[in-house]
Parts: sequence; C-alpha cells; structure tokens
Amino acid sequence: MAKNKILITGHKGFIGSHLFNEINAEGIDLKEGKDILDLTPFDLEGIDYIFHFAAFPKVPYSIDHPIETNRNNIDATLHLLDCAAKARVKRLIYSASSSAYGNQDTLPLTEDMKPNPLSPYAVQKLTGEYYCKLYSEIYGLETVCLRYFNVYGEGMKVDDGYSACLALFIDAKKKGLPLTVLGGKQTRDFTYVKDVINANILASKSNKVGKGEVINIGSGENYSIEEIAKTISDDVIYKPQRQGEPMNTRADISKAKELLNWSPSMNLLKWLKNLKND
Repeated sequence: MAKNKILITGHKGFIGSHLFNEINAEGIDLKEGKDILDLTPFDLEGIDYIFHFAAFPKVPYSIDHPIETNRNNIDATLHLLDCAAKARVKRLIYSASSSAYGNQDTLPLTEDMKPNPLSPYAVQKLTGEYYCKLYSEIYGLETVCLRYFNVYGEGMKVDDGYSACLALFIDAKKKGLPLTVLGGKQTRDFTYVKDVINANILASKSNKVGKGEVINIGSGENYSIEEIAKTISDDVIYKPQRQGEPMNTRADISKAKELLNWSPSMNLLKWLKNLKND
C-alpha cells in the first residue's frame, strides 16, 4: 500500500480518520461533500486507490433534509466516480450501508436480498452502490461496495451516524446521566471500526473483487439496544423508536470471508467490558 497513492474522502471523520492513521495516506477533507463536487479528473491524476467515506451518515437528518443529504450522498458520489474513471484510478472502495436492507423477513441479511430502504439516507447509499456497479461495467473503473453494520470503536462521537446510540450511551454514563433508549427491542449487528479498516484494505488488494460487488461488513452477531444499554448502566429511560429504522439486523459475512479473506476480530460485549476496565 505504501507504494500506491491513496485518496481518502472524509479522512477527518470517524472511520476515515482510522484508515488515514493506519496507512498514513494522503487525505483531503471532503466531509461536507461540496469539495467533491468541485473536483476535476485532473485533481485525481496519479491516484491509485480511493476510499470513499465522505457522507452524511444520519438517518434522522436525512428525513428532515432529503435534498441536502441527496447532494452529499448521491451527487458527490456520482461526481467522484466520474472523475475517478476519467483519471484512470485503479479502484474505488465505497462505504455502503446496511440500511439498504430495511426490514426483511429473515436473518441473517444476505447481499442477494431485495433492498428495502426506509429513509432517504438508505436510498442514497443504495444508489451509490448502483452507480459503483455501473461505473465498473460501463467505464471500466474497479469498484467494491462494503455494507457496514453499525460501526463503533475508539473516537466515535455522539453526533456520528454510524453507531450513535452506543456513543450516546457511553457519553451519558460518563456524565452520570440516564441512558435514553429509543424503543429498545430492536436488534443490531455492531462492527468494530478497526475491523472495518481491515476490510477496506483487503478490498483494495483482493483480486476477487472490482466489479461493484456488494459485501456485508458486520460481526455476524446482534444484540438488542436495551441489552446494550443495560450492559453499560442500570439507569435507563425509554422513548419511542425513531422513524425510518429497521427492527433487526444481523449480517451474513460469508461473502466477505470468501472474497476478501476477512473476518471480524472484536465482539461488542468484549469491547464494552474492556472499556469498563480502562
């Protein structure tokens, strides 16, 4: 990786910053999306790999601001793909989202299931997948789409959309406040951020991908939001579940193992236990 020229969009964000620090790559701050739309193919000349993290990863915000988030999550992604293809970038690794599944009749969630997005954000991230596949098929740009399941870990913030409930729970516990659980019975698959980074690196190297493949990146386990909250604190209050979010998620990760030789290294409950002991 050191011999290649790397571009990370959103390299100051939660996940992007972890990859930036891991590979010490060149990064540009494209978190708001507007900078992506200002790019030209000339700006990407000489770039070998692009890791596209920049987005507004917040379901509630997308419901309140569908036009703005569409610009950042679809328009910017399409523009980046077009510039990358014209600049002959080797491969673009796209940060997709498990929100594309919405509610399904069965678990675990497999990549061949019919998408059922429940929010503008989910639609937007799913559209990015379609554009990635088209740019591989029509324009010859290698792409791969990694569907993340609720990313957590060191450096997550309460205003991040990837695993907001977990960050909020930990923040409330530190401040001596009750943990606010929205619903509680819904279950989620949580993925450790360093496992996500490893998946991105493997996706950039694998000779089994590059045609817009969609690959789940999850732990393969799920926990109820209520269970997680009570693991952190006994002081819990309840409010209704938010609109636009699925009831249950759990990833089938067999495709990630097959195509990327990837598997998760961290269990959420283990991570929370380590956090308590620190």
